[in-house]
Amino acid sequence: MNKTAENKRVKLLIGIINREDEERFTEIVNECAVAMHFSGLGHGTARSSYMNYFGFNEIDKKMTLSLIPGKLEHTILSEIGHGLKLYLVGRGIAFTVPLTGISNIINDAIITGSERTDKPQTRQAPISKKKEKKRMHELVIAIVDRKYTDTAIEAARGAGATGATVFHTKSVNNEKAAQRIGTTVSQETDSVFFLTTLEYKTKIMEAVRDAAGLKTPGSAVIFSLPVDDLVGIGRFEDYIDGEEDK
Repeated sequence: MNKTAENKRVKLLIGIINREDEERFTEIVNECAVAMHFSGLGHGTARSSYMNYFGFNEIDKKMTLSLIPGKLEHTILSEIGHGLKLYLVGRGIAFTVPLTGISNIINDAIITGSERTDKPQTRQAPISKKKEKKRMHELVIAIVDRKYTDTAIEAARGAGATGATVFHTKSVNNEKAAQRIGTTVSQETDSVFFLTTLEYKTKIMEAVRDAAGLKTPGSAVIFSLPVDDLVGIGRFEDYIDGEEDK
């Protein structure tokens, strides 16, 4: 895709953050661009050895979904990383996911609105660091019968997952799809999010499938999304030298 087309794309920004940071998260994004935000409550499940490091501990976490202009993703992530101190242990993460479709009305409002509000940024990374990055992370999502959530998480851990964030969900009007699939879909489900490196993505998906997939009582629906860019989890490469210590 050429640069002009890329600048006209909206992306999904996902933040998994502490509850008290939700309002500041959206404020920072709004200071950079025109955006839309949605938020939900979940909890983290990382082992004790990872809890503090990743911020995915056994307390409530907020997942904030924001539609943002793609051309400003690096700036927005940098501002969030600094504003919420995501470079510190236990503060959470934020990352972007590409979209394959969106309403023209929403797309135009976000893109054209942000063009009018563009302003010089004070924390742009050095030009040498702005080169295109190789995609390194994926978001694996498993929607599983709530009674088998722990089974899915333990299987993922055995395959290399270091933690997960769980959101209570439910199956809604899926009888037709279930009939075609040839299995029942549990009414009470959990949506389990695993942020992982490409190295472990397939291993995690296969492990969850074998332990709690559609051919088991867990009847998990499993899929993955590409992650374009990321701040948090000790990633400092996008910060100006020395600033991460402030």
